[in-house]
Amino acid sequence: MLLSPAPLRPAQVLLVAREGEPVDLDPSVRDAMGPARRVVEHALAARDVVYGVTTGFGALADTI
Repeated sequence: MLLSPAPLRPAQVLLVAREGEPVDLDPSVRDAMGPARRVVEHALAARDVVYGVTTGFGALADTI
């Protein structure tokens, strides 16, 4: 399955989750993710504490 900027349909999610459908990203999606990836990479390099990125979620929010 090639993921594009188009919204995912529930049937697509089920194919991946239940059937192990292989997933790849359309180049346009990779390009769109670039700015967010740089923010995450900066937070990791700076050892910033960022909920859900450098910590767990919910009850694990204090876990680095």
